[in-house]
Amino acid sequence: MANVEIRLDTRELQRIATGLNADVDTVLGILAHQVEGASKALAPVDTGALKNSIETKKVKMNEWRVQDGVEYGIYQELGTSRMAAQPFMVPAVEIVSGNLNDGRIWTRIFK
Repeated sequence: MANVEIRLDTRELQRIATGLNADVDTVLGILAHQVEGASKALAPVDTGALKNSIETKKVKMNEWRVQDGVEYGIYQELGTSRMAAQPFMVPAVEIVSGNLNDGRIWTRIFK
């Protein structure tokens, strides 16, 4: 099965979180769960298996993974020679990262 991995440079987040006395791992977990929710909202639905298989897992401290659990998820995301792409994961990351400049997300994280 093919893997697509998106890595985020968290140095700036670390700097901000340190100044706010926040736990970076907690912030990353919240963001990962937001990506999960956005990707579920964007996932194409036929049987619902793809959407229902998307989950967030903590890999280790400061490392979280949002992934789908079906073999064909990567083909939905990137397309094939016979099928157009129906991206759901990358747009979800873009939505969540775009929201980082919106003060409302920080209000929810640092209650």
